[in-house]
Formats: sequence, structure tokens, C-alpha cells
Amino acid sequence: MTIQRNQPVLLKAIPRLIARLNPDHRKIQILKDHLYRIGAGYSGECNVDSYIGRTNFPHLTKVFSDVHLRISSSFTFQIDTLIITERFALIIEVKNLKDTVRFVQNPPHLVQELESGNEVIIDCPIFQIETNKSNLNEWFQQRGIPLKTISLFVLANPNTKVKDVPHDFPIIYKKQLPYYLQNLQPIETVLSIAQIQDITRKIYSEQQQFNPFPLCSYYHISSTDLRTGLLCHNCNEKLLRKNRETWLCPGCSKDSIDPINEGIQDWLMLVKSSINNEECRNFLRLKDKHAAYYALKKSPLIKKGESSATFYIAGMKRV
Repeated sequence: MTIQRNQPVLLKAIPRLIARLNPDHRKIQILKDHLYRIGAGYSGECNVDSYIGRTNFPHLTKVFSDVHLRISSSFTFQIDTLIITERFALIIEVKNLKDTVRFVQNPPHLVQELESGNEVIIDCPIFQIETNKSNLNEWFQQRGIPLKTISLFVLANPNTKVKDVPHDFPIIYKKQLPYYLQNLQPIETVLSIAQIQDITRKIYSEQQQFNPFPLCSYYHISSTDLRTGLLCHNCNEKLLRKNRETWLCPGCSKDSIDPINEGIQDWLMLVKSSINNEECRNFLRLKDKHAAYYALKKSPLIKKGESSATFYIAGMKRV
């Protein structure tokens, strides 16, 4: 079984925000720490996926990654990995942690004890899992799905040491996962093939898209803090024009073929979901409105409005 897991959008977007901020900006370290955690989490989830893929499941089993569902108009919930069988639904929470982690009961949290001597406080996985179980049960109940929900906490790093684990909290290493999944206690069959297919359709059709854009709003950063101009995507230095089609980076000496469109994409990710001629001209430091007009016309964006009210949004142009 091959599990498809999409790369988190923030893995691409956060580096662009970091590139557009001065190195001494007050939120640079917060962004770098968040980027590291997202990358480590994604790597751990992909690693665990490979072990789930080795498991010999009944043919009715469905495995979903990064499930994001809505249970009310104002509330959604997210599950790393969800396995649906004709007998139960299994929530798998993955953590990719190094060195030693210690469970603390009051208030509930994890303490990561690093070899350097530093400690990092991490949200309690027990609370996360129990909350997700409650949310999934509510989602099932709203749709009349009579399925028992169970959960499992998996450590992606085989060298992680664990202290003070609650006796009633299931936690295993990734290499133990196929054995664990194949030896779950049998539970009475409650779903038919048609019901599993119907649940699968519901999950796919109701899947919510995580949208943190624009990132300046998401991370509470003023757009006026951003560096403007055309930046090298290799070292983030400001580019110099080499000829009509190419820009040169004075920092790493690499050529850049399409930095204007890359700059427009930075704007859409970081500042605003649309861009007009003046915004394009000021953000990319283009020489005049004609250069901005040409850049926007050449881009893959869709034009909206007329005359001075013209703006552009992301999408596919009609050909």
C-alpha cells in the first residue's frame, strides 16, 4: 500500500517570508523554529507512512493522511493519519522527536530534554489525541456512522527515550507499527463495503484546505517590514539586471531567469491574495507602470476589473 501525503504548504512559504525579512527581525527565530518543527513532523509522518504501507490490512481498509474536517461552521480539526476499517477507526498521532521526552501530568505536557542540556515544552499528545477522538466521534455522529474510534501515539525516531508514560496511553516506535496494527484485538464488524465507500467519499468531499495565506497576517507581521525588490532564491541577495531576460546575483553569482514572477508569488503568499500595478511596481521596485503592466500581463495570473481598478489574482489563464 502506498500512502500519498502532500508536503505542508508552510515548508515552501515560510522560507519566502524569512527571505523577505531582515536577519535581525524580531520574529526570524520564531519562524525558523516553526519551519524546523514542520519539516521534522512531515519527515516523521512520511517515515511512519512507509511502515503503515508494509502492513497487511484487510482489503476494505482505507488510509487517509492529513485529514482536515469540519464539525461546525466555525470549527475544524486535523488528524495526521486516519485508518478506517470495517471494525474501527484508528487515529495515529506521529511525533518526530530527538533525545529524551518526559511526560508531565499537571498540567499535561511533554518536556523534551536535549543532549545540550536545554529543555523544550511540547503540547501534550494525550490531550491532542483525546481531543481528536472526540472531534472524529462528533463528525461520525453527525453523519450516522456507528464506528468505534481508537488511537495510537507513534514515535518516528527510534532513538527517542521516553520517561513517565501514563500506563493507559498506547505509545510505540515506528518499527513496531506493522505488528501492532496486525494484532489489534478483533472488534465486531459494523460497516459494509458500501458504508466504507460512502465514508471515503465523505472524507474526500468534505476535506478542508489549510490556508495560512497571506503569511504576514498569519504570523502578525507588518507588510512594511518586508524587503522589497527582486531577490535571489538561492541566497536572498538583491539581484542586478544582467540583460533583458536575465538577472545576476552579486552574492552567489548565479543567474535568475524569472525573478519578477517569483517576486509576484512572494507578494501573493505574504501580503495579499491580489496585486495591482502600483503594488507590483512598489514591491518589486520596477522602473515604471509600463514595466509593471508587462510583468503582470506576462504572469500566469488572471486579470480582473478595468482601467485603474484592474487587479490580478492567482489562477490559470484561458488560452
